[in-house]
Amino acid sequence: MNRLNRVLAVFVFTLFALMVFSWMAAAAEPASAIEQTFQKAKKDYLDKNINSASEQIKKGAAYMKEKAAKASAKGKGELEESARELDKLADDVKKGTVKSVKRIEDAFARAYHALALESQIESTESWAKRERARAGEALDAANKNLERGLAWAGQKVEENTKKVMRKSEEIALKLKRKGRLITEEVGKGIQDAGKEIEKFGKKISPREDT
Repeated sequence: MNRLNRVLAVFVFTLFALMVFSWMAAAAEPASAIEQTFQKAKKDYLDKNINSASEQIKKGAAYMKEKAAKASAKGKGELEESARELDKLADDVKKGTVKSVKRIEDAFARAYHALALESQIESTESWAKRERARAGEALDAANKNLERGLAWAGQKVEENTKKVMRKSEEIALKLKRKGRLITEEVGKGIQDAGKEIEKFGKKISPREDT
């Protein structure tokens, strides 16, 4: 009987681990895909391959709409706004009215801000439910999205921002690996990440059609 219980316990643990791994893989892959889409859009625009650039930006808009459909009430608005901006940008690129690659870069930076915001909200909500692995993955995603957003915006990363991002990465890793954590430390880390994302959002607003 004890042997049966052990076998059953191992089976349940393995099944749970596979579910977590599948969720982590699904969370990581789209982020990589959207970056490739954005990079190709920029390259196509610079190479004067206007139709392809427009198509890639449309793909980016579709991705943001998909994320918005699954988003929390708090993060949905930013994702929808980004999708609208990308749709308009794609149309303007096709019409030839986009005169600077900076407009494209800024739109992509704002898309990443929306993604970072939603990930941070998810991390906060998951941690409140003590879903450690999910909270860690979401915090890690928020960190990466903020980093990519800063890169697209061409902004110098302030020392405090670097410090917060390093701490967020450390906490996310501990959450995913079930390392030892202090509850207050996790809460503060997630909150600090949110403040940096909010600060970044203010720097890249408002949207301009130049």
